[in-house]
Amino acid sequence: MRHAEPVDRLIFASGHACQHFIASTPFLASESSQFPDLLLTDRWAGERPAEDVIARARSIVPGLPVMLMTSSRESEIVAALHAGADDCLTKPVRGPEMPARVHALLRRPSNRRCDVFGGYVFDAANFTVTFHGPTVALTPKEFRVARGYCSLLFNNVSRPVSRAHILETVWARRRDVRSRTPDTHASRVRTKLQLRPEHGYCLTPLYGYGYQLDAVPPDSGTGA
Repeated sequence: MRHAEPVDRLIFASGHACQHFIASTPFLASESSQFPDLLLTDRWAGERPAEDVIARARSIVPGLPVMLMTSSRESEIVAALHAGADDCLTKPVRGPEMPARVHALLRRPSNRRCDVFGGYVFDAANFTVTFHGPTVALTPKEFRVARGYCSLLFNNVSRPVSRAHILETVWARRRDVRSRTPDTHASRVRTKLQLRPEHGYCLTPLYGYGYQLDAVPPDSGTGA
C-alpha cells in the first residue's frame, strides 16, 4: 500500500523494527514464529478484510494489540473499532502522532489474567514469570513461547509430548518451521525457567520423539 513506506520510516525512527506485508497470508504464516508486538493494518489487509485478519492473528497471539488505519470519517472509525482494533490512525499518517500512538498502545496494561502452571506465574502485562520467589523478565517472543510450552508440558506431566504436537500447539502449524525449532526453544525455556530437579521439575528430551516433563519430589536426593 502507498502508506507503507512512510509508516516503515516512522516506526524505525521511533526505535522499533517493522516488517511490511503486501498480503495477509504471508503475515499469518510468519506470525507463529515471529510473534509481533503490534499489528498495524489498513481496512483491507491484502486479500482479506481487516476483521478476518485480526481474528486469525489473535488466535495465534492472544491479546495482540491492533491499530487500524482509516479515513477521518466517523463511520469508518466506528467500523474499525467494531472490527477489533484497539486504536485508529487516520490517513495520511502524520509525523509524531503515529509513533506516539504506537508507544501508547504498546504500554497499555493488558487485561489478560495471569496464567499459572505448576507454580510458575506468567504475567502477560509485564512479560515476566515468577517461580519459587525469583521473577524473570522475558522478551515478548520468549514469554509467548515459554507460556505455550509450559501450558502444554504442565498439562501433560509425566507423559511424553511429541514434537509434532508441540509444532501444532505452540507454533500453530506443522510445516514451514525449521526442524530444530522445538528443540532450540525447549532448551531456552528449560534454562530461563530453571526446570531442574532442585526446583521440582525435570524436562527431558526423548530422542526421535519429543519431550517429557516430570515432577521431582523435594526429598528425592537427585544429584547435579
